[in-house]
Amino acid sequence: MELTPSRRPLVYALYEGPMSGEAIEARSFEIIDQEIRTHSFSPGQWEVVRRMLHTTADFGLADDVKFSADAIDSAISALRSGSRIFVDSNMIRSGLSMTRLRQVCPNYGPDDLVCHVADEDVAKKAIERGLRARSLPCVRLRASWTEESLFSAMRL
Repeated sequence: MELTPSRRPLVYALYEGPMSGEAIEARSFEIIDQEIRTHSFSPGQWEVVRRMLHTTADFGLADDVKFSADAIDSAISALRSGSRIFVDSNMIRSGLSMTRLRQVCPNYGPDDLVCHVADEDVAKKAIERGLRARSLPCVRLRASWTEESLFSAMRL
């Protein structure tokens, strides 16, 4: 099968003309904006949703995202105050930029990014409940730890 320009995977263009991370992100956001032209999100909410779509490449996710009325303001306040950030995978924890976090709050450090999904008691609880994923048992087991954190501020 011959690859015509319209059927040619975009990865070939990246091989032939590598792009910076910033350029890839900008192009990704252009594609997202072309695919989802109308939505009911506020500008702040749309920034979050666009980032989610960019990260997951799951455009259907936009239909399922809901925000409480004060979610964005609460999250911004939590970040500015240096609240701990709970994540449900070590990949997310590794991907968060300490440099960017410190631009928002200089007090941020590696211990403020928390992931317990690999803890033994979390794995045991997931197995007991017949769950393949550990995120839900992790949140339930660590619920008391989420006070004064980005997790609780966002009311996830």
